[in-house]
Amino acid sequence: MGTTSCLNCGMLVHDGVRRCPKCDNPLDRQTDGSTVTIDIAHQGERVHEALRELETAIKETRRGMAKNLRVIVGSGAIRDAVIARVADYERRQVIISHQLEGNNAGAIIVRLK
Repeated sequence: MGTTSCLNCGMLVHDGVRRCPKCDNPLDRQTDGSTVTIDIAHQGERVHEALRELETAIKETRRGMAKNLRVIVGSGAIRDAVIARVADYERRQVIISHQLEGNNAGAIIVRLK
């Protein structure tokens, strides 16, 4: 089991702890404002494989301090499936929001925190 530091007070806390025992800050909402990028469409993935990679990346990125997950999805069936999945995640409040990346319709920005 790893540790992380509370961004509010600096206390080292074991992974999985939801609130800082020192300052009571909600650790799962802390972010350093960064963005993690993954590409799930350009290594020969099938749609179901890409969706599994998306789910894993969301879970892993949430555990860290990044605010956003940038998902490279290309322009085909994977893109359509990912848009549908993140829209569902947003409705179920698994993620905060999602949007296409500016001029790049082949990337989606998923806001996690």
